[in-house]
Amino acid sequence: MLFRYPLQKRFYNRKNSGFTLLETLIVIAVLGLIGAISVPSWLTFLEGWKLSDAQANIFFAIRNTQTYAQTNQLTWQLSIRETPTGDVQWASHAQKDLPTVWQSLGSDTIDIDLADTTLDSRNGAYYIRFNYKGHLSSRTRTLTLTSSEAPTLKRCVVMSTLLGAVRKAQEQQRASSSGRYCY
Repeated sequence: MLFRYPLQKRFYNRKNSGFTLLETLIVIAVLGLIGAISVPSWLTFLEGWKLSDAQANIFFAIRNTQTYAQTNQLTWQLSIRETPTGDVQWASHAQKDLPTVWQSLGSDTIDIDLADTTLDSRNGAYYIRFNYKGHLSSRTRTLTLTSSEAPTLKRCVVMSTLLGAVRKAQEQQRASSSGRYCY
């Protein structure tokens, strides 16, 4: 009698097919664990990307302001402010004019790091000035951006030498001789 039915029918002829409740719960638990491990690093990666994008925008705005100063043979400045809503904005304009058109960096999680920023400020806005030759009007300056979502991430733009050299940098493990971490 036992050999009358093929082996396949005897073992695989179940009325209920599919996954059991226990198997489904184990898969959900494993996926939840993988998600819990990977989500914080993914969010930090996204904040770093936003900071790098904002740093690039500021870098090119500084370069454009420097070019405008040379082209127009006037002192130009880049003004940067943080609005009450937390948005960081910049405007490039002649020194004699007030900024009228402000450009946003695009993310309300980006902040100006006051501890590492060495720009001069006036009327609630930080500024960088270039004379008619495109040279810095003052000593080395640093603008440091940070994220309110990931405060350990920092990106900065350093303007150095009187010739107006501009470079990008990011947070370092050790502080510089002046006590700043973004140099």
